[in-house]
Amino acid sequence: MKQTRRQMIGSTAVAGAALVVGSSFARARAAGRPIVIGGTISETGAYANSAKFQLRGYQYWVKQQNAKGGLLGRQLELKTYDDASDAANAVRLYQRLIDQDHVDLIVGPYSSEVTASVANVSQQHKMVMMGPGGSSPKIYSRGLTYIFQGIQQSPLYIKGPMEIAKEHGYKTIAVSGEDSLFPRSVVAGAAGYAKEMGMTIVFDQLYPHNASDYTSIAQKIKEANPDVVLSACYLPDSIGLLRALKQANFAPKILYEGVGPTEPNFGQQNGKDADGVMGTANWSAELKTAGNAEFVKGFTADFGTPPDYHAAAAFGGLEVLGAAITKVGSLDQDKLRDELSVMTMRTIMGTYKVDKNGSQVGYAAMVLQWKNGKQFVIYPKDEAQMTAMVPFPSWSTH
Repeated sequence: MKQTRRQMIGSTAVAGAALVVGSSFARARAAGRPIVIGGTISETGAYANSAKFQLRGYQYWVKQQNAKGGLLGRQLELKTYDDASDAANAVRLYQRLIDQDHVDLIVGPYSSEVTASVANVSQQHKMVMMGPGGSSPKIYSRGLTYIFQGIQQSPLYIKGPMEIAKEHGYKTIAVSGEDSLFPRSVVAGAAGYAKEMGMTIVFDQLYPHNASDYTSIAQKIKEANPDVVLSACYLPDSIGLLRALKQANFAPKILYEGVGPTEPNFGQQNGKDADGVMGTANWSAELKTAGNAEFVKGFTADFGTPPDYHAAAAFGGLEVLGAAITKVGSLDQDKLRDELSVMTMRTIMGTYKVDKNGSQVGYAAMVLQWKNGKQFVIYPKDEAQMTAMVPFPSWSTH
């Protein structure tokens, strides 16, 4: 009979794995040695713009925790490598972190595509891993027992813009995005939501990872003439698609572009053309969550730029891991796994809580929209800073 995650968590580790983990614990107890946290980040490649914020979130938490005395009476050290936005590179580097660098803890990389592969390394070595960069449910539905989602589940990202579309009576939708794990998981729920809300999908096509020309996809979207464009983008393709739609002189009633528009660089690179574009974030600088105001102020002072939700998710993930370590009183990976499976905790992101698969069920997704060079929360309504600017302005008004 197949074991559930809970049953597997309660099982006794096999002798070989126990030897591997046990030797790691013995090293971790070495007097005076820092606790080393290892991971990879996409410092180069397609995901670099967003990933740098995740890295800074990790760095800022380590700095703050060290100022408080570290953990278990020891200082913390962050050791990272550049995975170049490539899953195979990341797998090799996590193996190096564990087998050669002998890190005490690991944290997740950026993007669902990379996290999905690295999760297998976490499971193989029986080391817990917070996943603030992995939102796809497919990562957590494979029976893995050492990875925990530190961000909202991606299929829920488009619920907000679709509810806004329904409120305004819009009926037709174009679905697009990069053909990789995260974007596919974002738009996967579009058909179900459309049926539920009485809408029709008139265009559904993804474009290749690392695409450089969005002219063709923009023209096809224009020909379909949808009320709403839902495209699950990272920063580079969100900019490319926006410019291609402008060149095609097509302005839908609602333009949603995934997580790309939530980056400060989106507004800087697009100027007035960014006005009206929607994106999904898991966090806002305006949230009244515990420690959020201090986080925003301190992060901005350290890095010279405000944090985005990737930075907040990384910081929040380490808030949770640090609390679990303090509760357990050691770096015992199985005990940490057990604690992370059942704990509920307030972080700057909201309330951390996972289900039996390690999927996040506590955090909420928010829709942000650009207006006059700034981003504002427009959904959910109880967190909204302004009413949604609908319809999307025509290009002649930009």
